[in-house]
Amino acid sequence: MLRKSLFLLLIMVVSIYTAGAQTTEEQASGILYLPKIDIALKTKAELDLESKMMRFEVRNARFGARGNINEYVGYRIEVDLSDEGKIKMLDAFVKITPLENLDVYMGQRKVPFGTDYLRSPVENFFANRSFVSKYTNDGLRDIGFVVNYRFKFHIPFDVWVAAMNGTGNNNPQWISRPNYSARLLFEPLKNIRLAGNFYQGSTLLEKELTMYGAEIRYQTDKLLVESEYIHRHFTDSASAVLDQYGFYIHSYYNFNTGAKMIQMISPVVRWDFMGRETNDIGKIAERITAGVNFGFELKPFKAEIRLNYEKYFKKYNVNHFDRFTIEFIARF
Repeated sequence: MLRKSLFLLLIMVVSIYTAGAQTTEEQASGILYLPKIDIALKTKAELDLESKMMRFEVRNARFGARGNINEYVGYRIEVDLSDEGKIKMLDAFVKITPLENLDVYMGQRKVPFGTDYLRSPVENFFANRSFVSKYTNDGLRDIGFVVNYRFKFHIPFDVWVAAMNGTGNNNPQWISRPNYSARLLFEPLKNIRLAGNFYQGSTLLEKELTMYGAEIRYQTDKLLVESEYIHRHFTDSASAVLDQYGFYIHSYYNFNTGAKMIQMISPVVRWDFMGRETNDIGKIAERITAGVNFGFELKPFKAEIRLNYEKYFKKYNVNHFDRFTIEFIARF
């Protein structure tokens, strides 16, 4: 623990020193070579409405840096000091941009699959993640090779392809073949985005894993309505063939108050469920989440208080219970 803390302190000191060391030539080039430091904090209090128990939690305490070495090479590192009470290395990759609109990544990052999962904890506008992100699509941060190309046609679209270890977060085990992922995003109409995802390979606990998903989003300056479906087919360690699936639809609307302190109020609502297609079991968890976010900035996900109420209709483990959550977030 002490060594990790000293390492993080060293990163901060080096970053601060580097921030004053940009040369005149670098400034004149217009390219940002200095590291950009970012910090994200999520703290919350939860009340179990069934047992009347409560708890306080530091859910996330993330420290990260990104920047460019030159016009072709960039980097990203991020560490969470409190990911459910554990220190975890998150992002650690080098990005090369050999051509306009083409980025190539090598290192550790989230596999390009799904939307809700790819959001950072602060950018998730609910206190707790969706079932799709927490269960169906979990475990897809890995080490590997990712390519992204942005096509600028009449209908713009992005293509992501990846080859990953399949052994999970910060676990560079030897493998016989990598796992593969593909993601396509396009905008056929103004304010509407569609996406499709595919993933195939195996993990330490799942063999013959295949995942696919579809998404749709409608978004304006104030309103967002988004839905995502993911299906997971695999053989587990006991050689049982399983199918899991998850779905959500959620929305928010941003009201600008014109006030000095609480500048934005955003009602939020979500319906999501998860299921398993085996032994005649269908939906195994279902809930509605309703709440309101109070923003101290006009830009969301920077400084907010979030109030959430979760009502469960189906549940299968002890962590699923009706609850009320108040969350403070800060990102800079």
